[in-house]
Amino acid sequence: MVAPRAFQSYAEFERELIRPSLRVGWSVDELEESDHVLDFDLDPFEKTLLAVENGEDD
Repeated sequence: MVAPRAFQSYAEFERELIRPSLRVGWSVDELEESDHVLDFDLDPFEKTLLAVENGEDD
């Protein structure tokens, strides 16, 4: 049995349970449980340019 979740405020309760579709972004928990590796080092356009210059195809 899962323990009930504790909220810090009514605003947090509303954001998480009542109106989750209106959230702007992701929470830290959602980012950590994702299997995707986030690479913030290169701009996507710069990464594509480097791949083309090196002759790599996607």
